[in-house]
Amino acid sequence: MSQIPQNLPKRTRLLVKDIIFQEKYRLTHTQVDIMAYIINAITWAVKVGAFFPITNKKFHEDLPQISEKTLEEGLRVLKAMELIEVQMITVPSWNNAYVRGICILPKGLEYNGTYYQIEEKEIIDSLTKQMSAKDQEIAKLKEELENINAVDAPQIAEKTDKQIEKKEETQEEKEAKIIEEAKEKDDGSNYDDLGFTELRKSVTKEFGATSEPICNGVKGWLKETIFYINSYNKLTIQSPTGQVVQLKNPIEIGNFWKYIDKNRHQIGKVIDFSKKLDVDELNNRYVKMEIVLNEKKIRVHEIKKVKNGVQVCIKSSDSGNIAMLSRDGETIVFGLEECERVLLGLRG
Repeated sequence: MSQIPQNLPKRTRLLVKDIIFQEKYRLTHTQVDIMAYIINAITWAVKVGAFFPITNKKFHEDLPQISEKTLEEGLRVLKAMELIEVQMITVPSWNNAYVRGICILPKGLEYNGTYYQIEEKEIIDSLTKQMSAKDQEIAKLKEELENINAVDAPQIAEKTDKQIEKKEETQEEKEAKIIEEAKEKDDGSNYDDLGFTELRKSVTKEFGATSEPICNGVKGWLKETIFYINSYNKLTIQSPTGQVVQLKNPIEIGNFWKYIDKNRHQIGKVIDFSKKLDVDELNNRYVKMEIVLNEKKIRVHEIKKVKNGVQVCIKSSDSGNIAMLSRDGETIVFGLEECERVLLGLRG
């Protein structure tokens, strides 16, 4: 029998009431109290995809003045107004407890739960600094991508020292095994035979039914941004800061599905970007990813550890030929973080 943990925060002492939000959606005092509590819960609730669980017991402990009947009616109204979505979810960290989950929809995120609104000048200054930092990152990436080409993969020279040969072969076997596992894991084989429209319908149906994430690391977005299908069968993102937003821009939506069509191995694969970066992790993240080099589509075949860094082995999507990323005819030796930036910059 599943059990719900008891280490949740003690009773919420403070809720921020957004009067403008209340007037805009004509909410009663009780309904806005419930909405304020849900907004507050973002800071401490366990995340399960786009949802977080709040049990009736927890609601009653924190809002004892609201009866269960009034609570259910309030949640029904908030859902009907498309401020929140409510559905039953399984919480792995709670021994697979099956409880009510809540997701705050884009209209609900208009709720201002802060105590103090930052002055407009401070906001502008902060955004200016962020833009300046981003411009510097872009300039650095352009410099790293400049003149990158492909050169034929070098043949491995025959070793004369048998002990060294045995040691290196053992290491190569280990790395080969890791690479093959990365190639086989979540390779999108279930979707290989589907056309573009069928792929979109299949992924929407499958991931809309489970609320599980489709993937992250999508071109055009911060790599940590996670993509979902919400209960309305609409494409939704969760930003690195935890905000959940349903996408409405048809260009953004179309670009996502085009990217998934080219990188079907990423379907159902969410990369943990908090993990320490090493050659094994680089292979796990980027083997089979499509990149574009000199207007040609190729795939990352293998990332090899070498002295002072790593080298990237690529495979032509057309001919199947193996080559190495190079600059001025010489195979490039990347640092780990540099390698990741370059591969993300070359994404198709």
